[in-house]
Amino acid sequence: MKTSLIKIKKPSKEALLAFRRSSQKMAELLKAHGISEDEIIAEFNAMRKQVRKDEDK
Repeated sequence: MKTSLIKIKKPSKEALLAFRRSSQKMAELLKAHGISEDEIIAEFNAMRKQVRKDEDK
């Protein structure tokens, strides 16, 4: 059995710093609008469920 490997490139320090900054900004925006992470996940799951339901028709 042949397995294929996915090559993973380690992110640079700059990329990690940019990711941290953007995640902090997102957390600030969510807090400012009174939105929790759980609400986002619940909405995403509901939308995905609806799409799957529509595809089955």
